[in-house]
Amino acid sequence: MVLQRSTRWLIAAAFVALLVATATAEAKPTATAAGGDAPPLNPSIVGVPIDRTANALGNATDAVDSGNGAQAVGPLRASRRYLIRSYNGAKYLIANMPPPDAEEARVSSRKYIRLARRAISASRRVSAGGWIRAQASQDDAAGPVFADAPTAVFNVLTSQYSAATAAAGMVPDVKGNLLNRVRTTLNTAIVLRNRLVKKVAAAAPPVVDDARVHARASQEAEEATTFDMVMPGLAVLLADEIQQLQALSQDTSVPAASRAALTNAIAADNQILTRVNTLWPPATED
Repeated sequence: MVLQRSTRWLIAAAFVALLVATATAEAKPTATAAGGDAPPLNPSIVGVPIDRTANALGNATDAVDSGNGAQAVGPLRASRRYLIRSYNGAKYLIANMPPPDAEEARVSSRKYIRLARRAISASRRVSAGGWIRAQASQDDAAGPVFADAPTAVFNVLTSQYSAATAAAGMVPDVKGNLLNRVRTTLNTAIVLRNRLVKKVAAAAPPVVDDARVHARASQEAEEATTFDMVMPGLAVLLADEIQQLQALSQDTSVPAASRAALTNAIAADNQILTRVNTLWPPATED
């Protein structure tokens, strides 16, 4: 049986890995032990609820792991509230961001695809102490720098991924009313992600002129981040989440009611993945 502490930090690492990796994704110098620019912080409008979502799901998982399912109900309810708050924060950032530059290159989407993969990998192996040390090593003498709207929205999308996969991981171990509560958290993350993808597409329609994209490839290190750059990374996160859901749904050791709870989630995720791949196909490697 997974130890409570390990399980809790696995969830926390999924969120922290996202935030640290994405923050250092931009073509700006990253901090080192010898100094440099500190990675940008999430605006508090999304950063606070993202952190609280991670804490709530950590508490819920601890309770399930220890066999105290009743103690997981409160944190699971809280996780839904915080998911909604981070979604609302992302909507606010999208509505109030500067008008997009029509000539920003989608070629930089490769960065966010790599970041999504690193976040998935880090969420499975990193320890809390490692991230604490990494955070503490940043040189913030120059003062805080906040993430731009596309990066912050991508962090919300990855928070939703982390919440969905954490909830799915609890599905085999709960039943009855607690299963319904876990399913509510899972479905909330998926529904809000679908809405957020639509919000992004409406506010910042994807670039379709590939010739213009490649013409500006050499300047990508100096360009502002756009949604064309970050959204292909969501497809990587979705693919990993779908794999987890499908494996659980086909595992005969998982109770039938739990497996049935995943059916709608798989269908919804596949629809979102199709939309993302259609609107924001990643740039191919040269």
